[in-house]
Formats: sequence, C-alpha cells, structure tokens
Amino acid sequence: MNRIRKQERRKFIRLKAYHLAKYKPLPPKEPHAVSTLASIKDIGGGGICLRTKEHIPLSSIIELQIKFPAIDTPIFTVVKVVWVKQLKKYKLYEIGAQFIEIEESVRKFIDEQAKSVYERAGKEKVSLLARLFLRRKK
Repeated sequence: MNRIRKQERRKFIRLKAYHLAKYKPLPPKEPHAVSTLASIKDIGGGGICLRTKEHIPLSSIIELQIKFPAIDTPIFTVVKVVWVKQLKKYKLYEIGAQFIEIEESVRKFIDEQAKSVYERAGKEKVSLLARLFLRRKK
C-alpha cells in the first residue's frame, strides 16, 4: 500500500515556528469580538498549524493576526480550517488551516523563509554526514 506522507503531499514547505497569533471567527459572533491567543506550530506558504485551547470546527473561517519577531507590523490573513486534532494530554487542539486571503508578497516571504531554513538544515545534515563518513574512512 502506497501511503504518502503529509510532507510529500504538501505544495509548500512547512517551517517549525513557535510564535503567538491571535484569531477570531468570521463573521464575528459578537459585534466587538475579542481575539483569542493561539500558538503557531508550523507555517508555510499555503497554510498554518495552530495550537488552541478551544475546538474550532472544520471549514470554519477565521481571521488571523501573526506577529513575527523579525517584522515590525503584524500579518493579517484569513484562513479556512481543514483539519482538527485534539491533544487530550495537553488539553489543546491542533488546527490545520489553509490561507484563503493573504497578500501574495506575504505568502512569498513565508515560503522563502521556509525554503531557506529547509535548505540550510539539509546542507548541515549533509555536511555532518560527510564529516562522519570521512572520519571513519581514515
């Protein structure tokens, strides 16, 4: 049976990230709805994985505000929840969400950052393996 790993099915590389984000459902349930905090597990040009304290149903549309340390202003985007996983041990939920409204320059920036980190990590692994192999040959 050919099982394709999630990473191989993705169009965009995901970058592990541990930043905070704020979200609120669209349309808001209340006129003056307050954003709720979530943590980012990973992010790529196509979407994001969030950890939340509350369950967010599949297909929900949420407004997301992401604050990266390297960027002065927060990124605002709209996402659609495509999967939900309960983490009972931590009393949290992991939410996989696809970007449905995002500035193309922001998507490109996120994708380039993920590729850059991925390529550096790959080169470091190759370099480490090469050093280990050369030591054994001596």
